[in-house]
Amino acid sequence: MNNEEVKKYEAILLELQATLSKEIKDVIRGGNDMGEMGNRDEEADETEESGIAHAEQIALKGRLHAVLDALERIKVGTYGTCLKCHAVIGHDVLDAAPESLYCAECK
Repeated sequence: MNNEEVKKYEAILLELQATLSKEIKDVIRGGNDMGEMGNRDEEADETEESGIAHAEQIALKGRLHAVLDALERIKVGTYGTCLKCHAVIGHDVLDAAPESLYCAECK
């Protein structure tokens, strides 16, 4: 992968990092906006919403961690190389998920 391609994916990853960070903050903020508890139905709804928000937060944090790892791989010069077979990860894979660790065959 040439330097221009790496710069392209780095820009995409940095934008993705900012987006994910904002989404995590929004989920956290939304989870803290629960009003006073009312009847049992409202409490159950709020508990369910809280659980969904927590699961969403975990998923977003996992993706953010993968993005940060990809940015680190760019710094050390290993970005775009499959961690399993050490082949070049195809542009089709990186275009779909720029934080990918594996080539299409190893996924």
